Amino acid sequence: MVVAEIPKVTDDMVSGDAVEKEEGKPFVLFGREFSRKQVCVAGAGILCAALLIGGGAYAISHASWTGDSNVPAVSQSKDDEKQDMVLTLEVKADGWDADTSTPVIAHIEDADGEVDFYTAIAANKQVTVKVGKSGTYTVTLIPPVNADGSTYKAASSKVKAGKDDKKTNGTVITLEKVDADKVTKDDLTAIAKDVAAAVKKGDSTLTGDRGAALAKKFEDNIKKNPNADADAVEKETGKAEETAKEDKSDAKTPETSDNKKNDSGSKSDSGNNGSGNKSDSKPSGSNNSNSGSSSKKDDTPAHVHKYDIYHPAVTHTETVHHPAVTHTETVHHPAVTHTEERSICNGCGADITGNERAHAYNALMAGNKACGAYHTVYNTVTDSAAWEETVTTTDSAAWDETVTVTDSPAYYTCSCGATK
Repeated sequence: MVVAEIPKVTDDMVSGDAVEKEEGKPFVLFGREFSRKQVCVAGAGILCAALLIGGGAYAISHASWTGDSNVPAVSQSKDDEKQDMVLTLEVKADGWDADTSTPVIAHIEDADGEVDFYTAIAANKQVTVKVGKSGTYTVTLIPPVNADGSTYKAASSKVKAGKDDKKTNGTVITLEKVDADKVTKDDLTAIAKDVAAAVKKGDSTLTGDRGAALAKKFEDNIKKNPNADADAVEKETGKAEETAKEDKSDAKTPETSDNKKNDSGSKSDSGNNGSGNKSDSKPSGSNNSNSGSSSKKDDTPAHVHKYDIYHPAVTHTETVHHPAVTHTETVHHPAVTHTEERSICNGCGADITGNERAHAYNALMAGNKACGAYHTVYNTVTDSAAWEETVTTTDSAAWDETVTVTDSPAYYTCSCGATK
């Protein structure tokens, strides 16, 4: 081992000259000479390396201790937990009309029975139904009834709740149409009963004046079907109207709002309730209550009806046949005759036409001078007798007329659904 000799410090080393002399002297390490500058650079490098190695070791040991080596620097937002979840769906119904058809009534249920309510929605457009929490819900549809009495087969689907981000493509449920002449009396009565049951657990689209108007719309459209049992339908829809007017419901967490895609700047439109009204209501449950809570009326001011939504009359055309207008007359047909020329003997009066000479000769030979001459007569002969004929005379020919028949008269509604 080579040991470097440490210089001895003397009094003259304190002076400037001594310092300069010392700075010029090299260091001897491992048998080699190094300048002061080389020693400083080497020392700094060794110090940096030590810090890097120590810092890395600390980071590794800290990560293994906390167990959060993959945790991001920014903590996750809790907005997802607080945001109400919705069902986004679209009911497709061929032939459904927003002004004349009834709405679709959707029954929303979760698996544990904490969410259970009915809501009225428009067909052929995407809507959202607020359910409060995530999960998969059963959506059962009460089919709408059109103005001509036709309807659809009931349908049901599982729908998963998600965020109301206005961009989600909803679950599409397609209803199969049933023409009016193929709908049975029992089918129509069953729809009326389902409506009465829906109102009992309906949200604000099925309660109050709006619910009563909706029940009346179902009654009117069902009764337009010739197969309907009018008395049975009136009984069930009458129950629904009375329940709706009580303005209370056993619905749990109902809330409906339409989702218009790519229209973030517009207000949310809750859709047509089937009687031409746009619903801007909130659910009968207030403040986005948790699942299982009953609906409650809010403290908003009393609603004043404003009948400013016009619904034109529903009409159709029919062809009416007008028969010809006629009368009868009696026509007289005279007899058909002709005239014949006859020769009559002056003596005996016999008709000797064509035998005049022979008759006269024979009479003279017998001494009968009276039969020696004759005269001519003209007789009328009837070929056919006179007769009467009854004939029909047409005063105006038959014709067809196209007429317009009113199925339901024009009317006005308030935004809440009340009808005038």
